[in-house]
Amino acid sequence: MTSSPGKAYPRVQAAWLSGPRFDLGFVVGIALLAAALSLCTVRDPDLFWPVLTLHTWLFGYEHLVATYTRLLVHPADRARFRTLTLLAPPLMLAGLAAVGLRYGLRGIYALYFVGQWHHTVRQSWGLAQQYRRKAGGLPWDSPLWSQVTMWSVPLWGLLHRCAQRPSEFLFQPFALPPCPSWLVTLGALASGLLWLHFAATRMAAYRRGELALGHTLYMVSHLLVFLGGYVLIDELCSGWLLVNVWHNVQYIVFVWLYNRWRFAHGLDPQARLLSWLSQPGSLRAVLYGLASIALALPLYYLLPRLGLLVDRFLVDAAVPAALTIGLTFTFHHYLVDAVIWKRPRTEPPAAR
Repeated sequence: MTSSPGKAYPRVQAAWLSGPRFDLGFVVGIALLAAALSLCTVRDPDLFWPVLTLHTWLFGYEHLVATYTRLLVHPADRARFRTLTLLAPPLMLAGLAAVGLRYGLRGIYALYFVGQWHHTVRQSWGLAQQYRRKAGGLPWDSPLWSQVTMWSVPLWGLLHRCAQRPSEFLFQPFALPPCPSWLVTLGALASGLLWLHFAATRMAAYRRGELALGHTLYMVSHLLVFLGGYVLIDELCSGWLLVNVWHNVQYIVFVWLYNRWRFAHGLDPQARLLSWLSQPGSLRAVLYGLASIALALPLYYLLPRLGLLVDRFLVDAAVPAALTIGLTFTFHHYLVDAVIWKRPRTEPPAAR
């Protein structure tokens, strides 16, 4: 199921998370899927809502459900994360409601845009660290410089979006803080230098026979996705879609792999269904995906109706209740991810 860091080709170490078939699909395949969906909307803007709807139904709420498999399925997880599960959501809801009352839709969407930007970069850094560990830590590659390099393109992209002064996002009023063009240029130069340094260190590692293929490919995919999503694709929504699809599908697939690692010993009586779905086999992988979609369906059905019910009592609300409740799940997911993947874990050594 997993591969140890061994030489796959002369001067190259594979250091995959699971194996070439899985990892090439995870790193290259997901990036190509996200690019294809995004470019469809660039070519024909009328396709944006159909593509977004398809993405939301197949990957959107499913990636939230993937988070809650860490919180709710296993009794030990429910006990460990009880405060995070019960206390954080109402606090998130109150905070979003306060932002909506003060700044309206413009404030809500600006908060979501920046929050999603930060969350996607953090997830990408976490996945890069998974590849680093598989490669034995990469002692010749500074984690600090690697992190600064990864953040440089998203930061440059955010400055670029601020300089564009967009007035609309997802067909709603929207604003970002203004940014002078010289600061965007400075961000581009700094990022370019950092990535040139990355390329130089990788070439040197190749000459020494220490190039980690998995980590290198993942870093390059991160560069291309954020460069495309925030700089090269001029239309804000299409660029956002590229990063969002990439992020959501990555998360779903990685949590599936994590559950494969977690239940590698076989069925767990305390999480019988999840452990059964997480066993090896293509059929069970398909059933795992279908189960994720089935678990997400109540969110699609209930959130709009719950929002309408709340709106009847809040006639003068600044933003629709369904939007506020939906984003509460989203921001709770951001918080949860910042905590659960840092806690001491009990998965077998292969997962580390």
